[in-house]
Amino acid sequence: MKLLLKLILFVVGIFLVVNSLTLNQAARDHAFTVSPSAGVPPPTEALFKQKCTKCHGADGSGDTSMGRIFNAPDFTDGNWWAKHNSGEFVNAITRGRKNMPAFGKKLTKAQISSLASYVQHFKH
Repeated sequence: MKLLLKLILFVVGIFLVVNSLTLNQAARDHAFTVSPSAGVPPPTEALFKQKCTKCHGADGSGDTSMGRIFNAPDFTDGNWWAKHNSGEFVNAITRGRKNMPAFGKKLTKAQISSLASYVQHFKH
């Protein structure tokens, strides 16, 4: 009987741990799903501001102190776009590039794809 009670408590403990981890992940995921109609920036824009603006700048120009140090590209420069294609962005965000850190283990594939598309709106 004691063995059965220990087994039940063990299973309940595992369930509580898994449930807690799932709720924490859901809370983190929810932070990027807030409706833009509430005056909050869209999820991809918020993610760009959080992860990318230190180097690339809010306007995509790369004209920040970190951007100048690490030679961040100017996404507003048409000449830069003439030399690069949009397929490079997913790879660069995922694996990193030169001085840019890799985000493949920090962001989901959907977030990376969304950021790669978002960067193109700086193109003039």
